[in-house]
Amino acid sequence: MKVLLAEDSRTMMLTTSAIIKKSGHEVIKAYDGKEALSLYGSEKPDLVILDVEMPELNGFEVAKIIRSRDEDNWVPIIFLTGFVEDKHLSQGIEAGGDDYLTKPVSPLVLNAKLKAMHRIAEMQTRLRYITKELSSTNKELQMSVITDPLTGAKNRLYLDECIKREWYRAMRNKTALSLLLVDVDNFKTLNDSNGHQAGDTCLIDLVKLINSDVKRSTDILCRYGGDEFVIVLPDTSAINSMKIAEAIRKGVENYNTELAKKTEIPVNISVSIGSATCIPDDSISYSDFLSYADKALYAAKEAGRNCVVKSESCNNKSVAA
Repeated sequence: MKVLLAEDSRTMMLTTSAIIKKSGHEVIKAYDGKEALSLYGSEKPDLVILDVEMPELNGFEVAKIIRSRDEDNWVPIIFLTGFVEDKHLSQGIEAGGDDYLTKPVSPLVLNAKLKAMHRIAEMQTRLRYITKELSSTNKELQMSVITDPLTGAKNRLYLDECIKREWYRAMRNKTALSLLLVDVDNFKTLNDSNGHQAGDTCLIDLVKLINSDVKRSTDILCRYGGDEFVIVLPDTSAINSMKIAEAIRKGVENYNTELAKKTEIPVNISVSIGSATCIPDDSISYSDFLSYADKALYAAKEAGRNCVVKSESCNNKSVAA
């Protein structure tokens, strides 16, 4: 255990630190209140023993500053003093102290308090570890709730939250918002002919391909359902969203050879993409906006698949921007 001992008397420092060291603990020495505060910040002790009467800052003042600066990390504080009146004990507790040692220090009493504080320090270490593990587990659980387990893309639950959030953000900022709705052409045929493993491989690799073209941290890729994916592109014009869509389409075309090597089955995969862009306002809702991208995707399918179609339903100035 690391013990910060603040004592202005050289004699008391020598005798008290010797007892602490003999008990198997490390001693950090401070000879006034200001030095004690500085060492507390740099050394991160497990226990603080403060002489009440010190130059610069007394022990009570040091304890108050420690408690105010380090509210989230409770370190035991023991006051060392020649005063034995009840009012001094009360004053020490009010300042943030946890226990008292009276001078001259009894080695037996000090060792007993060190053992008790050591148990507390070990318990705190375990609690910090458990808290860290719980925090990590909670983060993993939160991610699993909004993540598609197969592809690693965000799922439909997250998409609903994301579109709503980005819709109102774009409305406030009067900026363009774009959506791409991506569908794998003839995916059912791929599954029926080559098995679901080949289909799963296709979807996993498709997400990787899309992510290579959707590079901004603000852009969100979500699995919409089955072989459909939605890409939310904040602050993106119609022209730029079409460029991204075309890059994705071409990337999938070039992917067929790679997929054939993985599945050992000759395949011919392509995607159809519907694009919609608008500057959100009260004339349409974000659910209408998604339906525009869906209609554009349907038009791409009708046009023969393996193409990108832009929605003409969003009749505001951002469509041609």
